[in-house]
Amino acid sequence: MLFLHTNLYAAPNELTAIRYWSSPTSTRIVLDIKQRATYQVAAQPNPELLAIDLHDFSGPIPTNALTVNDGIVKTVTARRTNGRTIRLTIELVKPAAHKIFQMERYLEMPHRLAIDFIRQDLEQADQLRRETTRKLKKKETRVVVLDPGHGGDDPGAISPNGIREKDVALSIARRIARTLNRKPGIKAYLTRTGDYYLPLGTRTRIAREYGADLFVSIHADSNPHPELQGTAVYCLSLKGASDTTAELLAQKENAADLIGGVPLDEHNTDLNAIIIDLVQTNTFNASVRCADTVLREVARVNTLLREQPQHAAFKVLRVPDIPSLLIETDFLSNRRKEKQLRSEAFQNRLAEAIAAALLRYVSDVTPLPSAERSRLNAAPVQPSRRHEQLNRVPAVGKTKTPAAGAAKKNAGVPASRPRNTTAAAAAGTTQKD
Repeated sequence: MLFLHTNLYAAPNELTAIRYWSSPTSTRIVLDIKQRATYQVAAQPNPELLAIDLHDFSGPIPTNALTVNDGIVKTVTARRTNGRTIRLTIELVKPAAHKIFQMERYLEMPHRLAIDFIRQDLEQADQLRRETTRKLKKKETRVVVLDPGHGGDDPGAISPNGIREKDVALSIARRIARTLNRKPGIKAYLTRTGDYYLPLGTRTRIAREYGADLFVSIHADSNPHPELQGTAVYCLSLKGASDTTAELLAQKENAADLIGGVPLDEHNTDLNAIIIDLVQTNTFNASVRCADTVLREVARVNTLLREQPQHAAFKVLRVPDIPSLLIETDFLSNRRKEKQLRSEAFQNRLAEAIAAALLRYVSDVTPLPSAERSRLNAAPVQPSRRHEQLNRVPAVGKTKTPAAGAAKKNAGVPASRPRNTTAAAAAGTTQKD
């Protein structure tokens, strides 16, 4: 049986790169194309093969064979069956569910056709492992879930020298986790452990499955104004962003699913109910307390962009039952800070400061058992006067250095600069962590 997906474009299409990203439970094959594709999926007698015919494609094939061997996909081959058709054949280790979807051009990312292979057995085992961890957690043990931002097709911010936010975030998150896991009474886990993209909703679901007492998303910022520097910590806003800078940063981070690639049917639109539930819990105040603690510790080792927690509508922080914060470690667009962010010594100092703050926070709180969190019906949160004033903080802020405490005025709004990462893959290389 053939399934035809048509395109109204008259001009021939072009295939410019074939790439892949591997996670512990799935593999994504990505085709970079000139425009939306017309393709057919041909049913195969062998369930370990998937064949896709790409119609109306001209130009050379960037690679004839891609070896994956990640435990889910073995190989990807591409060949012409006639002058205008390319057949893509994907060989699997064992049968796996698949999903094919197209992604529109976004910023510097080209049109893409993605094929996701999901091994349900691996996903169920992974979920069971997390849920078992939650059920076996001792009463006195605290769980922190660290979320390295971006990943896979979404590089996040990119420095002038090509340092990618997704790599910096993963490295720092790993260091924080190692530091925390050396302490008694606390366990730290990562949402992603390699270079692959997780939808924003999946990141928070993983935190819930672990029974997290705290969820921390790790990032690095960029800005058209290269003088900007310093760490900032963000919490979910209940009423609006602290300022224009925070609002624009949230818009940038919330667009991650457009860059990383999420099928339309997986987008979460049930946001109002989550916000209402959040107002009924103490999660907001707890998040702010934790953010305050992080800022105090980080100020010992790094410049602060803002001395108080900032607020905006970050999708990844919409977790009604878990205190959550997002840390922008510093600016990759600042050449001096870029050098520090890729330095092992600086990453260690920053990770140790953040870990010390998280440890102090979880040591001072007695969280509700995970099973009872959803039944919490506390009175609506009344933000303190101090944090109500955050809504009036202007977009032009001050940075404070830990050494001298001197203030420097900074202007501008954060801006992501995703990069087309297809050049290496077009030459037949893979992008693995």
